[in-house]
Amino acid sequence: MQGVPIPPRRNEDELKVMGWLRMDDSVYTNALTYTMGAFTLQGISYFLYKMLMQDSMDSRATFARQQKERDRRVMQMQQMFSGRQLEQELRLQELQLETQLRMMENDPEVLMGGLRASEPPREEFAPAPTHEAKSDKPLDLGAGKVANDKAKGKK
Repeated sequence: MQGVPIPPRRNEDELKVMGWLRMDDSVYTNALTYTMGAFTLQGISYFLYKMLMQDSMDSRATFARQQKERDRRVMQMQQMFSGRQLEQELRLQELQLETQLRMMENDPEVLMGGLRASEPPREEFAPAPTHEAKSDKPLDLGAGKVANDKAKGKK
């Protein structure tokens, strides 16, 4: 087996496998061909990537737009509900006041609890004191004592 020489490897064989480079053309022509092929593959891969990513971005944008629209509708419905609720509460208060006004017009003693202008107020909530007041002596709250101590120089 020593007698069989091993042929040297040549780059020509590897380039021929690719199929679109010929060895008999100039290096310049082969470089341009390789560049155009690489650029074409890059362009196609970019186009496919962009197409897939654009579709994903469009679906995300559509979803976000729909979500904003739903949120806006929910907010409008809540505002409408709050407005109607406030309106109903105002109507209820208005009806209560009208009812009280009619009752006062028909029988003023009903709402006033039987009070008349000539009657003294009742002492149910704040009864009068039951102890006797000592009015012969002024009430000392301690302010005079402090003023006297300062005048004398005491602390």
